[in-house]
Amino acid sequence: MKDKDWLAIVLVIERIRSPARSTGKLAASSISPFQPGERFMFRSSTGVALAALALAGCSSLSPRDPDLTPINPTAVLEMHMVNAGTADFPGFESTTLTYTRANMQRSESSSKGEGAISRFFEGDTAVRIERLDRKLAWTLDAKNKRAIECPLKGCPSPIPRKPPAMKSDDASRDPECRLKSKATTVSVEPTGQKRSINGFDAEQYDIKWLVTFRDNASRQSASTVSIDLWTTPATQQLAEATALEKAFAGKHDKILGSDADTDRSMVLPAEVARMINSYLSPNVSPADRANVLAGVKKLDKMKGLPILMTVKWRLTGEACAMKDLGDKPLFTFISEVKTKKLAPLHDSLFAPPKEYKLTK
Repeated sequence: MKDKDWLAIVLVIERIRSPARSTGKLAASSISPFQPGERFMFRSSTGVALAALALAGCSSLSPRDPDLTPINPTAVLEMHMVNAGTADFPGFESTTLTYTRANMQRSESSSKGEGAISRFFEGDTAVRIERLDRKLAWTLDAKNKRAIECPLKGCPSPIPRKPPAMKSDDASRDPECRLKSKATTVSVEPTGQKRSINGFDAEQYDIKWLVTFRDNASRQSASTVSIDLWTTPATQQLAEATALEKAFAGKHDKILGSDADTDRSMVLPAEVARMINSYLSPNVSPADRANVLAGVKKLDKMKGLPILMTVKWRLTGEACAMKDLGDKPLFTFISEVKTKKLAPLHDSLFAPPKEYKLTK
């Protein structure tokens, strides 16, 4: 648009917005279709409308193409997780937004860590699309508008599913010493407390998971996992969203030909199970670790879906010379559901944008 055209538009708008300055019978006339104040409102709104039209006509940006792809039910889940750092378990924080159907999933993750583990977490949002129906995965690079495609089995995750085990500073632990679990006790008690968390009606449960270990020198240690858990009733919408997530997880594990990292029916978050598993691995056999973790299956007394969970792990005793920290926890892990729902979303969400360059 030329400068003279801009000037003409501005003059027109100013003329409409400005009060009449003319004199004579027309200006002095008391006959008007407007009530007091309405004339100014008309002029103002007309001026704004003309300005909008002018800007639209001069804009070099074309309107965005409408999304014509089909719309289908999709499970939407936003999770926030925090691990308070210790010497054995460096801290990390992550937020993950997932969109899931039975045969496809899109995850948008951002994480940050402390110390040596920080290099395994990227500050930018990592976007990954997994298509089980096509056995393909794409990693999206928004900065360079690029999509990296690779087979589902051979495509690395943007954020490692299993962060490398942290080296413990407890040099006194004897790797030749073997621990055996002797007894496992799990208690679940509703506290009667209720509150709203992120829009979910939630009730509180107090969970205590106690495991006694004995080493080959008859020394004992006690592992205590305390879980402050808040759950929400499984409405039809939440149940349908959860069903989609479970369907995808089951098919995903089957295609990859590997067992799930942890039993998906467990209340304990997978990240917590991995940390416990990693810490016990030098002295506890894989079979015994599996038996220990099996103690936290979905519990009969617990109703609803987990929304907010604070997990603390304490280890006391002298078995295999492991550190006895007394009441101080080895780690404190918080998992919170920010959003969980079933939503009608476009299929385009599960494919790279058209303007992205595809790299195989």
